[in-house]
Amino acid sequence: MEPVLYQWHFDPLVLLLVLALMFLHYRLSARTAPKKNVCFWSAIALILLTSCSPLHFLAMHVYFSAHMITHVILLLIAGPLLVISLPAAGSHPVLQYISAFLGKRSWLAWMAGVGVMWCWHIPAVFEASIAPMQHFAAVPLLHTGSMLVAGALFSWPLVGPSPEQRIHPLSGVLYLFTACISCSLLGLLITFAPLETFRPYPAFGPAMIGPTMKSMSINPWNLSPAADQQTAGLIMWVPCCFVYLSACVYLLLRWFSAPVTFTHPTTQHE
Repeated sequence: MEPVLYQWHFDPLVLLLVLALMFLHYRLSARTAPKKNVCFWSAIALILLTSCSPLHFLAMHVYFSAHMITHVILLLIAGPLLVISLPAAGSHPVLQYISAFLGKRSWLAWMAGVGVMWCWHIPAVFEASIAPMQHFAAVPLLHTGSMLVAGALFSWPLVGPSPEQRIHPLSGVLYLFTACISCSLLGLLITFAPLETFRPYPAFGPAMIGPTMKSMSINPWNLSPAADQQTAGLIMWVPCCFVYLSACVYLLLRWFSAPVTFTHPTTQHE
C-alpha cells in the first residue's frame, strides 16, 4: 500500500480547471456568506482528491471500483456543492437566466446528469478515459469537467440560486427517484457484466509507478478482478441511491416545514 500513497499527480489541465473555477467564484461570489464559501472550497478539495491524489492513481491504473468512487464524488457531491456555493440568482443575469431556463426544462438537467454517467460507462469510452495517453491527452480534463458540469446541471433545479425557479418538492422527489432507478440499472449491468466488458481491468497487471515510470505489480486491497467489478457496480447502485433518497427526504422535510399561508375570504357588507 505504501507505494500507492506516494502517487500524487498534478495534471496541468485539471489545475487550470480549478483555477478557472476559483476565478469564476471570485467574480460571482466575492461577498457571499461564509457558509457558501465553505461549500465552494469543499468542492475544490474533492476535485483535487479525485484528480491529483492516490485515489486518482488507483482509479486510472488499478481498480474499477476506485474509478467509480471518483464518479460518485464528482457527480453527486462536488457538482451540487458548486451550485450551492453560488450567490442569489438576482445578483447576476447569467445565473438568473440559467435558473429560469432549467427551472422550466428540468428534464434537460436530468438527462445531463444521468446521460453523462451512462456515457462514461460505455466500454469503449471508459477504456479511453483511463488510457488517455493512447487516445487524447485532454481526456482527464474532459472526464472531470463533464462530471462536474453534469452534477451541477442535475442539481440546479433542486438547489439552484433562485428558490422561486426550483421545481416543486414533489416533482423533485420524482426527479430524484427516477435518477435512482437509472443508477440502479447501470449498477446492475456493471455488476453482472462479463469480466471482459471493461478490458483495462481484467487482471491486475503492472502499473506505472514513480517519477521514472517504473513498472510494478500492485493490488493494495487484494481484490480479484471479479470482486473489483462487482464492487464498482455496487458503488454505483447503493451509495448513489442513498444520496438520491436522502435528497428526497430533505425535499419532503423542507416542504412539510414550510409555513402555510391561509387566504381568508373577503366579507362584503351590504
